[in-house]
Amino acid sequence: MLRQLLMQNYLKLYSLLFATAFLLCMQPSAFGAVSLRQNIELDLINSGHLYQATDDNFPTSFQELPGWLSRHQTINRVNMLGGSYWFYAEIHNDSSDTEWVLDPDDTLIDKVEAHIFTDDDQVQQFVTGYRADHEYMLHYGKDIHLPPGSSSKILIRLQSPYYASQPDIKIYPKQDYRQHVLAENIQAIAAFGALITLALYNLFIFRITRDRALFYYAIYLLAYFTGWAFTFQLPAELFGWHDLRVHYIPFFLLPVLNTLFYTEFLRLKTNFPRLAAIGRINIVLPLILLPSCFFALSYAHMLATIAISIWLVIALISGLVSLYHGFRPARYFVMAFLALLIPGVLILPANLGLMPDLVDNAELLTLLGGTLDAILLAFALADKIRLLSEEKDHALHRLSKMLALASTDHLTGISNRHAFDLIFKQDFACPECVDDPHQQILVLIDLDGLKVVNDRFGHSRGDALLCAFATALQKLQTDGISVYRLGGDEFTILADKRHEDALRSALIKLEKELPEQGFEGTGISFGIASASESISPDDMLIRADRRMYENKISRRRARADDAIIPVAGSASAQGDPA
Repeated sequence: MLRQLLMQNYLKLYSLLFATAFLLCMQPSAFGAVSLRQNIELDLINSGHLYQATDDNFPTSFQELPGWLSRHQTINRVNMLGGSYWFYAEIHNDSSDTEWVLDPDDTLIDKVEAHIFTDDDQVQQFVTGYRADHEYMLHYGKDIHLPPGSSSKILIRLQSPYYASQPDIKIYPKQDYRQHVLAENIQAIAAFGALITLALYNLFIFRITRDRALFYYAIYLLAYFTGWAFTFQLPAELFGWHDLRVHYIPFFLLPVLNTLFYTEFLRLKTNFPRLAAIGRINIVLPLILLPSCFFALSYAHMLATIAISIWLVIALISGLVSLYHGFRPARYFVMAFLALLIPGVLILPANLGLMPDLVDNAELLTLLGGTLDAILLAFALADKIRLLSEEKDHALHRLSKMLALASTDHLTGISNRHAFDLIFKQDFACPECVDDPHQQILVLIDLDGLKVVNDRFGHSRGDALLCAFATALQKLQTDGISVYRLGGDEFTILADKRHEDALRSALIKLEKELPEQGFEGTGISFGIASASESISPDDMLIRADRRMYENKISRRRARADDAIIPVAGSASAQGDPA
């Protein structure tokens, strides 16, 4: 009997404890109120309860709240694919502040309705969210009045076709919230300004250079600017444009445009064709998923997040491979993607519902990271332009060197027949005055005795003769005088007529010096023609050539008669015979 009585008492005790625990869980408790402190913001999300919303009817009074809450099922988190939810929390104002701001933020929410029940039976109501008017630019915060020492119960209804991350619900002292909003808005507007400025500047540079990397970079920045403008709801703020279907279109285009950019910038098609082929995933996949913005809006942000994650990984690998193989501008590219990837690691998993946001206003952090990415990519482009400029200078130097080699006689080091033909025909002009001292003259020279030296002493000695003669001619070069080797033992001088007498004397002296240098039996035959007596370059060349051979023949006759005739003494060197 005693045993039965004890069992009955135990059962009554357990029933009482279970009922008490059930009531504590299902009803709001005054002991669960969160204390508001002076000048301190408070995140309510971890102190309140989240319920699945099956209706949109608020309780009409404070007294209805316990029964109203008992009819709703508590949940741990919102579904990223959208839906309607109730959030309930209790607060107690232990500060002297009376003006506060309730801010359901950190994600896009289509509609937010809130009722604040105070202990004096007053109810404050407001509507905020994407489609509502905002008291604070780019933020959902709404002013509420909480007398010092008062207790309040907050009931909020959240409704959205998708949630980019788990919502935060915070309460701020009004003055602190104003400063908070001002600081964030300044950062956001500065970032937007930098993005649009860089985009327009590089479009301008593209018009000049026609470098497709600059064009893709500029369009990428415009897409980035547009996507984050929608995220921060600038079109809604400025133009009253509310259309969630277009929000993720720019984000689907980011991998496409950036892949076109880095494929061109890193020269993947030429240097790493396999990486270029892999990168096509970043073009095809986002374009396939883009229609989800119109036909599966709840999934659009998740699909965009997946496409962006794949893009970031492939782009970073491409940059690292290019840097490893010595493409120095890739170092800025890698730093740019790290600037984008670091905040991406914080926000992208939250977009997929894998984890809560690790930082306040992850969207702003990502916008700033993207702006830093844009600036570093601009550095990368500038470094590439510098590299291209250096490559161009080296190419011009090599070309100049090749042209010099092509215009230089490889044996003697003076200009060759190719250089002579270019200059002679280009500079020929018949002067108006026959006695013009600046008219062009042509001195055609034949080095006599080269064959004898070759036959007697070998071609190496003959080459030494050619080099010695060319060196002596080269010393005559000055302003208005240039020397050339036409081939074999033929040389020529182009000069102004004012140098004619000096050249005659120099050639006579040079002929005397050759035997002194060990080249016995050598001499010089030359003929001179002027532009004033010629109708064309070919005519001038024919006249000089005829006079040179007349000079050579007269010298041979003189040697045959054992007579010594000065080099320039022949009448044939002065002009045509009458």
